[in-house]
Amino acid sequence: MTDRGDDIRTAAIDWAIRLNDPGFGDWDGFLAWLESDPAHASAYDAVLAAGDATDPVLADTPTAKPVPTAPPPISPRVPIWRRQAAGGVLAAGIVAAIGVGYIHLRPAPFVVETGPGEHRTIVTGSATIALNGDTRLVLDHHDSHVATLDRGEALFDVRHDEAHPFAVRVGAGQVQDVGTRFDVIRDPAGTRVAVAEGMVVYNPRLEAVRLGPGQTLDSRDGAGEMRVARAATADIGSWRENRLSYRQAPLAIVAADLSRGLGVPIMAGPDVATQPFTGVIAYGGDKTRFLGGLGPLLDVGVKRDQVGWTLTRKADARL
Repeated sequence: MTDRGDDIRTAAIDWAIRLNDPGFGDWDGFLAWLESDPAHASAYDAVLAAGDATDPVLADTPTAKPVPTAPPPISPRVPIWRRQAAGGVLAAGIVAAIGVGYIHLRPAPFVVETGPGEHRTIVTGSATIALNGDTRLVLDHHDSHVATLDRGEALFDVRHDEAHPFAVRVGAGQVQDVGTRFDVIRDPAGTRVAVAEGMVVYNPRLEAVRLGPGQTLDSRDGAGEMRVARAATADIGSWRENRLSYRQAPLAIVAADLSRGLGVPIMAGPDVATQPFTGVIAYGGDKTRFLGGLGPLLDVGVKRDQVGWTLTRKADARL
């Protein structure tokens, strides 16, 4: 009976070889295989991690063993030891040729994207990642320890590995895991990070700001400064239950968060963008009904047009 672990490892090696082909195009199939079983991603990572040890990687791998063939007839003019040596060189050449494929695996980025109001969870060899609406995340088929958040929001639940720290590239910064669960938001204004468990380091090679459970960081692009505050750990990532919690948060941030979660364009006008809000917002259920009560909830006016919803001062409301 074939061992299931051997089957998974063989499949992982097959994917690694196929992905090294410049003409490879079955990214959907590969991602589906990774997501179908957590053991698949782990096996794929193990194959790549062993890539610099050419012979040991392939020595016990069925795909690496040359197919036995009948030996050619031995010519009396050629000593047998020379034929054995030539066979050894040929076998080594086959192993080396396959091994080179592992050593020179190039970065293979692929994009995971959600539409407005859509939630999605993916599992890689290093983390479980929950994506909020209107989010674009770039991952690497050959390195599950790095991700790039181009826009939107993602909650990372990382399986810590001291030898290979998990890193999220976001804007000009980077969030490095120290064994943790954390939320990252990237929007046109900048980057926000909130830690639910463990610890992260923001920009480890520059400011090296360490954040522990319940700490948040707000880094505005071009501002040259970062603000560290506190939040209830239970509220970090609560957007997955359609719930948002704020303490003196500018309405510009509240509007952006609601827009991402609801899938409806919502923005704060310049007259109320910095107005602070403290409270909990539950936005599940009927969107139209929720949006109809948004003005009283935030103590603002709400103006609707063909583009979306705009928060304004009460006197400017045009429903």
